Amino acid sequence: MTSRRVVLLTLLVVAVAGVVALLIWDPHPTTDRSFDRGRNGLWLGHRWYTGRDVRTDEPVSASDVLALGQSFARHGIRYAYVHVGPARADGGLDDRVGEILAPLRARATDVVFLAWVGARVEKVDLDDPGFRTGMMESLRRLTDEGFAGVHFDFEPLRDGDTGYLGLLQQVRRELGPDFFISQATPRAGPFGWSDGPLRRSFWSEDYYRATMSTSDQTVVMAYDSQLTFTKAYVEFVRHQTNLLSNWACQTTGHEILIGVPSHEDVPSYSNPQIENLRTAALGVRAALEAHSAPPACFSGVSIYSYWVTDEAEWRDYRRYWMAPGEAAAN
Repeated sequence: MTSRRVVLLTLLVVAVAGVVALLIWDPHPTTDRSFDRGRNGLWLGHRWYTGRDVRTDEPVSASDVLALGQSFARHGIRYAYVHVGPARADGGLDDRVGEILAPLRARATDVVFLAWVGARVEKVDLDDPGFRTGMMESLRRLTDEGFAGVHFDFEPLRDGDTGYLGLLQQVRRELGPDFFISQATPRAGPFGWSDGPLRRSFWSEDYYRATMSTSDQTVVMAYDSQLTFTKAYVEFVRHQTNLLSNWACQTTGHEILIGVPSHEDVPSYSNPQIENLRTAALGVRAALEAHSAPPACFSGVSIYSYWVTDEAEWRDYRRYWMAPGEAAAN
């Protein structure tokens, strides 16, 4: 046999072995263990802050408030991230609290309400002293309105951004240890590595640890992966869960939630047939199976978002996250 034939045969064997390995490989959980602690999160739209629908300007009804409170209780929601608006360049917010937040908080006394504040980073300068001063004023006002703290979501935030670190440090310094700081974060780089062009979309372990050291909670957005087959997405969520849980548990007082998707409106970033509450829950559970109990810092999952989650998706959430393996969706 000629050397060329040997090379071709070797490549063929390697290719076949790769296909077989891919077919056999299964990142799904192997048990029906539940890791739900009733400490999950939920992203809520702007109308729950102003009390009026953002499209029709109609007031949110009492029945809507009742339904949301019931959903909190049924689905083990501990953290509610209420969108209060994108921050302006001066750190201010355009809207004020409406009439429904107080009764909602009174109904859901076990829920921690956090003000979801974000902005496109090209529209704000996180290093600007004027922005920082205005943001501190906004956060104090939000505290007076009944929020327990803030949920920051600045996008797209590059790995190593010093302005964001400085903002976190200033919030902690000025608002104190009892002010709850939560952050929605991009995916972690593979095995915590991020360099070159990756830094635009992935955070490194070092940067994650730096942000965790000055905040109380991280919610990694484990979606919009652009992956095209289910096994790869389940593995992606499993890997993110493993990384973030490890780093959070090594940071005193920090907790981690895994953001899971129910949206279908960004086809350029995700395929809802691949990325959904079922497949994301499978990835989280697959990661946690390595532990006899969930890591102490692991709180739960957080659903993005309430306004696009239909009843079929809630059934998937209950079946694949809250009570895995149940034949009937309660």
